[in-house]
Amino acid sequence: GKPLGITVTTWLTSKLPGMALASSLRWPDIIGMGMVAGIGFTVSLLVSELTFGAGTVLDDHAKVGVLTASLLSAILGGAYLAVRNRKYARAAAANAGDARTRS
Repeated sequence: GKPLGITVTTWLTSKLPGMALASSLRWPDIIGMGMVAGIGFTVSLLVSELTFGAGTVLDDHAKVGVLTASLLSAILGGAYLAVRNRKYARAAAANAGDARTRS
């Protein structure tokens, strides 16, 4: 839910008068950061403990689910942003090469 929530909220906010994304920021970057934001799990662990009771089977299942989702979010978000970073690095190298040929 966090990746979707962050992306949609950013989109809605960018539609407000006087609000816009920075020119260097792209929507795929927002999506990637939303994925990485899914790592946060402290409150989820607290809520599961308060809901199911500490040490219960359901609490244990909830903890495994929360930690698995956080790990998955870290892996997917990191991989996605690594691909984006390679794209930016190639673009920067191409721009540097163009600047050298113009000099």
